[in-house]
Amino acid sequence: MTQEELDFIYFRDNQLKYVDYSTGTIDVWIKDKLGKNSRSAPNVGSKNPDGYIRLWCNGKLRMKHRLLFWMYHKYLPIEVDHDNKVRDANQITNLIASDRSQNNKAKKIRSYTHLSEAQVIEICQIIASGDYTITQLAKQFDRSRVQIKAILSKKYWSKISNQYF
Repeated sequence: MTQEELDFIYFRDNQLKYVDYSTGTIDVWIKDKLGKNSRSAPNVGSKNPDGYIRLWCNGKLRMKHRLLFWMYHKYLPIEVDHDNKVRDANQITNLIASDRSQNNKAKKIRSYTHLSEAQVIEICQIIASGDYTITQLAKQFDRSRVQIKAILSKKYWSKISNQYF
């Protein structure tokens, strides 16, 4: 059993108040510092820079979609993917078991295709203006942060990026 699964077991047994698989909502019990009194916290989780929702399980940040999949299906695959490719859509009907090669293929299709020269020029202009974050650009152009960094470092599209920086 992995540490992630042990953290999920602890979460289920000690923190979980309510789960709604149809919406991906999880409510938890939060104890005070002395561990005596507890209060309810609805729909816990926060978005990370990549758009995934994460939450605290046994003192560690864990991905909410992986926890939901594990609680519902009673096992944890190598990868849990979002069928509709929306990273914060954690309804159980949207979560599918995957392996790394399937998941990487899906990411490459979304992130590395159909980037036009006009888009690269626009990305370079924004980078040159200095008014950006890599995460903002990735979201704006529906690309991965790695691809934006590759344009910035001139790893890809260097003929265009050399004109701007």
